[in-house]
Amino acid sequence: MEPELKSLGLTDKEIKVYLALLNLGIALVNDIAKKAGTYRTYTYEVLKSLKEKGLVSHVIKSGKQYYEVAPPEKWQSILKEKEQKFNKILPELKKIYSITVEKPRTEVYEGKEGLKTVLDDMLKTKKTIYVYGNTKKMWQYLQTNFPQFILKRSSLGIKTKIVDVRSKEAEKINTKSKVELREMRFLPKQYEFSMTTNIYGNKVAMLSFQDEFVGIIIENKSIAESQKVVFDFLWSSAKP
Repeated sequence: MEPELKSLGLTDKEIKVYLALLNLGIALVNDIAKKAGTYRTYTYEVLKSLKEKGLVSHVIKSGKQYYEVAPPEKWQSILKEKEQKFNKILPELKKIYSITVEKPRTEVYEGKEGLKTVLDDMLKTKKTIYVYGNTKKMWQYLQTNFPQFILKRSSLGIKTKIVDVRSKEAEKINTKSKVELREMRFLPKQYEFSMTTNIYGNKVAMLSFQDEFVGIIIENKSIAESQKVVFDFLWSSAKP
């Protein structure tokens, strides 16, 4: 019982005094102190604290002050009152939390199954996917392992805009861009990237296909918006 009372906000000494008085029913401070194993003067302070919490009251009999505990059901009204107070401030707490604590959520994936997870995540948002970087190896990896991804994306009506370095592979892919809901622009070969960045909704997926696939998904509105600014700059600098 003591751990439960402590979780309800009582201190160790308040618990001793409360349980002592609960067993005594109604008693003088000397009897309470003796039962609880606390000093008389300190017991007064604890009883005062319990009175402020609504758990103890006192009556005068024959000029003497007797204490008694409130019915145990009092805990229900105390907890209900606390819940009502908390619910009153909850909207403001949530508002402050959403403004000041948008923590980036980061996930790392590896290998074929990792790529599948990243691709599925891109499709879940059903938002336009903005891509920049070295997509040559990405296309090769997709054609080998997930040839259905582009078809699935286009069938869901999800568009994509891509900034890539100009290459034969990219030019070949671009021939199907209209059917596959894709727009492409190209940068000169000297601006070739080592990895591919995908921006969709409030997420950024950074993908590497150097040896084995490694992908990092970052979920954060500010980061996604910053990466979109980078994409827009590259898009304006690239050529069809």
